[in-house]
Amino acid sequence: MRVLTCAATLVIVLAPATLPLAWGTLGQSSTTVEDDRAKLHGQLQRRGGMGYSIDTIIAAGMEINEYISSDGMVFAVVWKGTGVPDLKLLLGEYFQAYREEVTAARSRRPRVREPFRMKSDRLVVEQAGHSRSLWGRAYLPSQLPPGIRPEDIQ
Repeated sequence: MRVLTCAATLVIVLAPATLPLAWGTLGQSSTTVEDDRAKLHGQLQRRGGMGYSIDTIIAAGMEINEYISSDGMVFAVVWKGTGVPDLKLLLGEYFQAYREEVTAARSRRPRVREPFRMKSDRLVVEQAGHSRSLWGRAYLPSQLPPGIRPEDIQ
């Protein structure tokens, strides 16, 4: 029973949402944002900040904020809504490190449901919530534009 519970938890945490979602990839160019909006039939909103912009896609009970530096690179993503987006696409080359950390955290405390946090020099990922109300964020500490602090990424 314990193994089954651990496996179920991993499936819930690691499985992408049932919708075919594709977002701009962390550490990559922001050129996919308009394609994402069109595929999802969602609304795209753009807000400017000092040295960065935030593109928000709202569709299917999800809100994804992509933080884009002035040179067009996605340095952070934030999600909230009724599910979890496809983190393999969202995190790109950083997904494997995230997955390994999730697996390790679940093996240390398989019965405890608590917010997840991983922090390294390359990547920070946080996620929490409960059924139908989930949120998370991922950012690249070394890519934060001057003047933006981690607490500004919400």
